Amino acid sequence: MKRRGFLGKGALALGGIVLPQKLFSNHHGPFVLPTSPTDEDAVKDEAYWSSIRLLYEQPKDYINLENGYFSPMALPVIAAHQQFENHINKRTSWFMRKNQEDAIVEARKVLAQFLKCKTDELALTRNTTESLNTLIAGFPWKAGDEVVIGNQDYGSMVAAFQQAEKRHGIVVRVANVPIHPRSDEEIVDAYMGLTNSKTRLLHVTHLINLTGQLLPVAAISNAAHEKGILVAVDAAHSVAQINFTIEELGADFVGASLHKWMGNALGTGFLWMKNQHIPSIWPLMADSDHEATDIRKFEHQGTRPIQSLQTLKAAIQIHESIGTELKQNRLKYLMQLWCKEVAEFPGITVLTPWNNANRNSAIATVSVTTYRPVDLANKLLKDYNIFTVAIDHPVIKGVRVTPHLFTKPEDVLLLAKALQEIAKY
Repeated sequence: MKRRGFLGKGALALGGIVLPQKLFSNHHGPFVLPTSPTDEDAVKDEAYWSSIRLLYEQPKDYINLENGYFSPMALPVIAAHQQFENHINKRTSWFMRKNQEDAIVEARKVLAQFLKCKTDELALTRNTTESLNTLIAGFPWKAGDEVVIGNQDYGSMVAAFQQAEKRHGIVVRVANVPIHPRSDEEIVDAYMGLTNSKTRLLHVTHLINLTGQLLPVAAISNAAHEKGILVAVDAAHSVAQINFTIEELGADFVGASLHKWMGNALGTGFLWMKNQHIPSIWPLMADSDHEATDIRKFEHQGTRPIQSLQTLKAAIQIHESIGTELKQNRLKYLMQLWCKEVAEFPGITVLTPWNNANRNSAIATVSVTTYRPVDLANKLLKDYNIFTVAIDHPVIKGVRVTPHLFTKPEDVLLLAKALQEIAKY
């Protein structure tokens, strides 16, 4: 897995615009990614990860362990975004009328190459919620149709299905996904056990945002397709964090965000859809520029920040210079480092399959018996300067912890110590 330094001595060219070297300098000097770590275990090569840490500007008033909402852009990506925005602002309507479409086409091409999918099956959106709401609102429902979702799905998707239930008279069934499953089959059965001849769609969260549990989407898709049931996947947290390709999921529809683990500008995402389904799905916003068979009909948003799409190339370059596999393994290492310290500690419960490599990610959620989630999150911030997020969900109640590539091992070990101290009293 070769990783090259991507900053030359003079400038960096991103998406056709040359960015001067001075944009990448701070008091540490120029930002340069090293070549591959020399250690056999690159996950623990702290010299390498220290150099990666220099690509991010982090707050100094707290330890940020809440990176699940979105990932901050690396400094070179911020510089690219500013450069593109300045260029558009200078060219004004000329850019929007004469260059905008080319910029969108290029962004779609770059993303399709990363995802290893066809460009004519890929629509650029603003986030996962918009992507999957497009599908759910535009699906050709008939009264009595049924859909199976998970009991830990993201709230916006649940709300979208509940609206479809009221609007179209469909039936929404909810699978009880186990927090600590014994096998893939147990999860598959949780979904498939609720299906019948009226089931049109399964909605599956690839990586559950509440706990970081990774679900066996390919196995679920295979089982659903055997019954002629379509599968939609929420991949908000798995894209650019987990090493997979879109086709490996075996699904019919995939929605994801690019401002999460890809580290692109806020307000970027995508909807992937198999070609044969495009004609039957209505766009969320009416479109008269494209045929019903054209994936681009889902991109109608009115005027939007094209610079955020142009920046995608820079974000992907940085991501690929590290590599998805190494990135995934480093994030899992940081998660497991603190989880193993508290998993057996009295009064503490880890609500994530943290020690099962096939079912976890950067995210893990923890509870302390004597604390409500919000009180635990507040105490961690007030007494230990550690920023997390409280999860008070019908199924999951605890504090979600999400490290990032800039997180130090000592940061997560401090969290573990803090949790142990809190649980004692």
